[in-house]
Amino acid sequence: MDKIYIETGPVAFSSAGIQKPKAGVEGKFSLWFLAALALAEGNVSLDKFTNHKVQDPMLQNLLNKVEAHLVRERKFGALVQVHMADGSMIEKTREHPKGSPQNPLSFEEIENKFKNTAALHLSRNRILELIEQVRQLGELKDVSALARSLST
Repeated sequence: MDKIYIETGPVAFSSAGIQKPKAGVEGKFSLWFLAALALAEGNVSLDKFTNHKVQDPMLQNLLNKVEAHLVRERKFGALVQVHMADGSMIEKTREHPKGSPQNPLSFEEIENKFKNTAALHLSRNRILELIEQVRQLGELKDVSALARSLST
């Protein structure tokens, strides 16, 4: 891979504008690191924002191939081009970010996001119990049991 070219609007560019993150927490706010991580590992989750990951030589190599540009007309969207060594290119454009009202997450995507985030603090069984309670939310006559469950 020769280059990763990104155009994004002002919100993403300013909130993820750390070009050379040094610590895991800075990785959350680095378009460059997020792109490298997504390409290398296929997804981005909270457990990956560690000092070790940010300093990983393979990810640093990818991060150095990212060329990110602010394009105000993109607003909340993005264009990503991955330029391969053989001259080919893969391009994806998204006008609305995943999770926005125009491009909502599926229940399965929300569930996976919750599992990844909650795994930092809850047992797998507890996570699955909470997901099942949310699945049955429409059938509940009294949400106090769910409220109690969330507070324990």
